[in-house]
Amino acid sequence: METFQVEEIEGFLNKIISVLNSRVVINNENQIIEVHILANNRRSAKQIIRDIQSALIAKFNLRIDHKIISIAQVYEEEENFNAPRLVIKSVEYTSYHMSGKAKVLLEYDGNLYIGESEGVHSSTQANRLVGQATIKAVEFFLNNAMRFIVEEIRILDFVNKQVVISGIYLVDKNTEKLLIGKCVVENDTNSAITKAVLDAVNRVLEVN
Repeated sequence: METFQVEEIEGFLNKIISVLNSRVVINNENQIIEVHILANNRRSAKQIIRDIQSALIAKFNLRIDHKIISIAQVYEEEENFNAPRLVIKSVEYTSYHMSGKAKVLLEYDGNLYIGESEGVHSSTQANRLVGQATIKAVEFFLNNAMRFIVEEIRILDFVNKQVVISGIYLVDKNTEKLLIGKCVVENDTNSAITKAVLDAVNRVLEVN
């Protein structure tokens, strides 16, 4: 399989409903060994995988195993107005020598949910620890019905302001769904980090 053919396949896959971008990896024998897909959440990962397999057979006469297809889904749906809104009661970060500890306290319907995270202290690590503590409080609220990974916490300068961008993965069996949150830093950076994390996960929270 030549380079231009790979690009042709990727361009074709990008036309499939819900697919935002794709990357095809081949081995030395020009066989497809990996297909990475970035998609929105309007259709299930299983539907997208089936479409990819069918499309490759119909267009290129290529049969691939569903196991080599990985799907990362980005949430683009409108806000879920039935989702609970967790209230931030406090956000703390303390450091001692080389160690740092973050503690986040959230409240919903009169109940409190605590999340804590510890690690090596540094400016970058401190931001991640606050994000992880927030996620632990959220998972406590959900009774671990959903599991999340803090992929990245980044603080950017934008229009004379600092903005926190959070990248959180919702882990669900064979798929990882990327959730993006943001918050302008007004007074406290740590509180803005917690707000950015909640902005990312709020749209997938549900009350049973």
